[in-house]
Amino acid sequence: MDVPLIITIALMVFFTAIFAGLWARRPGVRPVMGGLGLVLIPLGLWLFGLTDLAYNGVVSIIDWAQRTVWTTTMTWGASLAGAGLLIFLISRFIKPAQRKAVTKSNDRAVTPTQSQAPVTATRPGASVASAPPAGQSAPAASQKKTAEDAEVEDILRKRGLL
Repeated sequence: MDVPLIITIALMVFFTAIFAGLWARRPGVRPVMGGLGLVLIPLGLWLFGLTDLAYNGVVSIIDWAQRTVWTTTMTWGASLAGAGLLIFLISRFIKPAQRKAVTKSNDRAVTPTQSQAPVTATRPGASVASAPPAGQSAPAASQKKTAEDAEVEDILRKRGLL
């Protein structure tokens, strides 16, 4: 019998045991579907040929380790890789820092003076003619605001966009 086939059968038995434990704890359709999926994964990988590929990769790494002379440089490399992995794993258990809410202070707001003309922001592609000329009021239709317009305008003011 081929070694990758034995590995596949062992994985299928292992996943079946996990499935049986989950199903005994909470019987239902969900654990049955999950268990069936877990059991079929190793079989699919074996039929696809990836189990053979993984097995050959492990055998190649073992062969490389047996014929390689361990040096000081390799010790440093293994130590740094292990330290990096350990630091990464520890970082996963640290709680993220709490961020304070950012509020915009009113003392930084700049109001236009008499000598400065008010600056109007236009979107790219918007026509300049849509803004009323200086000293004239906007048309009466644009001055009528619905409750929804007032709400949107209030939100934009709170965020400092208007």
